[in-house]
Amino acid sequence: MSPRLRRALGAAAVVAAAAAALLGAATWDARMPLPASLRPPATALAPQFLAADGTPLSYSYRGALNANATLSLWQVPPLLREAFVSSEDKRFWRHGGADWVARFDALWDNLRAGHVVRGASTIGEQVVRILHPRPRGYWSHWLAGFDAARLLRRFGHAQVLEFYLNQVPYGARRRGVVQAARYYFGRDPGALDPAEQLALAVLVRSPTRYDPRLHPRALRRAVDQLAGRMQASGTLSAVQADAVRQAPITPGRQTLALDAGAFVVHAASRARALGRDAPIQRTTLDAPLQRFVQDALTRRRRLLAARGVANAAALVVDNRSGAVLAWAVAPQDGPFALDPVLSPRQPGSTLKPFVYGLAMQNLGWQPDTVLLDTPLAETVGPGVHRYRNYSGRHYGRVSLRYALANSLNIPAVRTAQAVGIGSIVDLLQELGFRSLRRGADYYGPAIVLGDGAVSLYELVQGYATLARRGRWLPLHVLAGLPRPQPVPLLSPEVSSVLASILSDPDARAAEFGADSVLDLPYPTAVKTGTSSDYRDTWSVGFDSRYTVGVWMGRLAGGSTDGLTGSSGPAPVLREIFARLRRDAPYAGLWQDARLRLQPTCEWIGPPPCVRREDWRLPGARVAAPAPMSTLAIARPLPGETLALDPRLPRQAQVYRFALDTAGRAPRRVEWLLDGRELPGGGDSLDWRITAGAHRLQARVWLRGAEAPRELGPVDFQVLGAGAASGASSPSR
Repeated sequence: MSPRLRRALGAAAVVAAAAAALLGAATWDARMPLPASLRPPATALAPQFLAADGTPLSYSYRGALNANATLSLWQVPPLLREAFVSSEDKRFWRHGGADWVARFDALWDNLRAGHVVRGASTIGEQVVRILHPRPRGYWSHWLAGFDAARLLRRFGHAQVLEFYLNQVPYGARRRGVVQAARYYFGRDPGALDPAEQLALAVLVRSPTRYDPRLHPRALRRAVDQLAGRMQASGTLSAVQADAVRQAPITPGRQTLALDAGAFVVHAASRARALGRDAPIQRTTLDAPLQRFVQDALTRRRRLLAARGVANAAALVVDNRSGAVLAWAVAPQDGPFALDPVLSPRQPGSTLKPFVYGLAMQNLGWQPDTVLLDTPLAETVGPGVHRYRNYSGRHYGRVSLRYALANSLNIPAVRTAQAVGIGSIVDLLQELGFRSLRRGADYYGPAIVLGDGAVSLYELVQGYATLARRGRWLPLHVLAGLPRPQPVPLLSPEVSSVLASILSDPDARAAEFGADSVLDLPYPTAVKTGTSSDYRDTWSVGFDSRYTVGVWMGRLAGGSTDGLTGSSGPAPVLREIFARLRRDAPYAGLWQDARLRLQPTCEWIGPPPCVRREDWRLPGARVAAPAPMSTLAIARPLPGETLALDPRLPRQAQVYRFALDTAGRAPRRVEWLLDGRELPGGGDSLDWRITAGAHRLQARVWLRGAEAPRELGPVDFQVLGAGAASGASSPSR
């Protein structure tokens, strides 16, 4: 060998050694940090939510790793283990991490084909890519071999294979053989036929190309080929291979035993807000009850679909703890961004009990306090808003018990005026009605009829406070939370009286009729609500143990076909309470021991009054009939604007002036318009309309009085065209 050649070879050796040293240094520097354990860290997982009894409510596939559906290696069917080793890494138990024989075979095949036709990644190297993803390429493949060797030295072949079988990626973000078996075949791995077990090993190569629902023939061919290779290598006997070829491959999909998607969305939101990141989140949901409520709600919504009901929701809570036991929405495939349990809607009359509760607590009113149910109107801009009851009937004198039980609108508005809108809004916000964010001036007295928007969640939370003797607790959906101390907001005595009124079938008979759907077999406090134009219908009820709320309507807008709280959701409320009382003894309605029964004379319309015994609140004064109305001109209202109709003859256009006599019969009435006395008299007078600005006055002689009462003046105007008068929609 010539000196020049020796020098060249020496230089080449130096370069090779330097290159090897650089490669070794780069390889050392780029090594994957070895994990302390092959169990997925909690921070890498998306949580799975369970019902209170452990029933799965969700399967999450968004986490970096799978920890909710795993098997120990000994639990994996032996045929399935052998199929993966034969398909992915036939020398797995013999090599130390990288299969160099397979690498050189793959390199030769790829060079002959001119492009990549096969890879040679071992199971260990695939585990490296799962734990430490790198961009695909020769450098990454080089590093994976060394990292796989380190993994096998630290954890052993069995642990690495177990991790792989639980984390190998499939389609639809599924990981591991358990999730894959459920997704592709609707069963767990141990319940799969032999061919389906081999199919799981084939599917990891290309989840799209071998999808059993889309490409069953391609999957069948690949499974049979794998069975042939396993028979040739001695892994399968001829009998076993024939069994694989004969076994069916039946696609299927496992569904949740309990569908509570809207609830899970809310529970996940609460878990994030509370910083709870455990992989398993147990909730308060009662699985059998949830299934029953969901079925009852779905059947009722379908039955009422022809009457315009597009959406429905139901909520059941445990009064003692505030735990949500059932959270159902229908249809279940609706947009959970608009969960009807949480979406604010017009509540109709469902807020009336809280207003009457304030009147009893702050003003000393009793169940027999007399209110006036007479025509009531107020100006709204240039127009008029006239309140009316659902039935259109006015009862005159009516006691608080009957006013609330029959959900009369005008006594409720007058009660709101007496209590003060600010006090009402303050109480509702303390009760958790976060949707009512505006001040008292925005809502006005019509807040008691549903002028505002609240959610079913807020409403049930508020009614549970009444059931809990006036003590408020926030509702919760996650188990294991510290229980806060209840906050007293209404007195126990007032809450007890409200429950008595809302459970009294005789008291509600005037508007709801005898044998109403609201008359449950056991005494239960029930309230309904119907919003403007029948858009939203509500039924809420409670006994000492449970509170139940049901809503029906249209999330996308629009009205139902005349449905009310009693004709729409109330039957579902009855079904739910029947189920609750089947599973647990009737808890009754708590009665405050400080209440005393006393003879009363209560009113609902003309004489005679209803003589009965009713509860008397302790320490409260015996309230005289509330001064809800005074002698005044009722029509027109100050500032009211009328208009002539050009389509009608002038002489046919008449407007009726009217007095509010406050329940008294005047002896004589004189009407004066623009300073001139009008012919005729009485507590109403028809006037032929004339355009212009006008001033109306009245002189009223009451019985037994010599001098008249001067009423007015009331200024109003009549326009030459147009109209400006409206009436409120029913709320019951």
